[in-house]
Amino acid sequence: MQNRYVGDIGDFVKFGLLRALSPEYKLGVVWYLVPDEAHNGDGRHIGYLEDGKRRDGKRWRWLDPDLFDSLHRIVNDGERSVVALERENLVPNCQFVSEPLPLPKRFSERHDARVKWLKRAKKKIAGCKLVFLDPDNGLQPERFSPTRGKAIKSVSFEDLASFNEEGRTLIVYHHQTHREGGHIAEIGYNADRLRTNGFGQVDALRSIPYSPRVFVLLNATDTIRTRAEEFAKKWGNDRITWRKNPTEGLIPDL
Repeated sequence: MQNRYVGDIGDFVKFGLLRALSPEYKLGVVWYLVPDEAHNGDGRHIGYLEDGKRRDGKRWRWLDPDLFDSLHRIVNDGERSVVALERENLVPNCQFVSEPLPLPKRFSERHDARVKWLKRAKKKIAGCKLVFLDPDNGLQPERFSPTRGKAIKSVSFEDLASFNEEGRTLIVYHHQTHREGGHIAEIGYNADRLRTNGFGQVDALRSIPYSPRVFVLLNATDTIRTRAEEFAKKWGNDRITWRKNPTEGLIPDL
């Protein structure tokens, strides 16, 4: 997560989903906050907030008017930051972890610094039965090392094991890649990896607009799974698709 993304279409989908899933649950949000970058146009997808020619405001606002108006206000005020999101109280009874991920200059110190950050994050969301992890990129890539600079942009399997608890549902953001086989196969591939790493139940919601994103649900309760499926139906297949128990290559695109 970077502050420059706040209020974009990804945030609208993200918080729309969390608001739909979280009633009666204490929600924990771990931002995986990293410094803003300026090498690309990410975070500029805010046209959905506006009306007029080639604008999408009317197409989106009806899905969650209160959320839409809050994000519109944040963007218009020029205060795009996780602090502004937290202040809006978009999800009641929510605990945030806003401490940026550490990246010491010395490679030898990086893994230990991350482990200590994880311990602090775990303590802050203790008691949360629904936890959302919001890394900049998503699940750890095939070649992952906690000492590399880009490691702070991913959720590692070590992180997931640390956050995993009995009776807790994890939701993990993943920005889809150019992996060979396509996006649908990638969802199944990552689901298989997660099962291999100790998660018996893996589901996914794929967000299509602007840029393909996936919200991976790990060990979700029946209630959470039902709400996720209903969320996808409400938003429509042109925005969100529900993928229950995906396996690589077996589920066609909708």
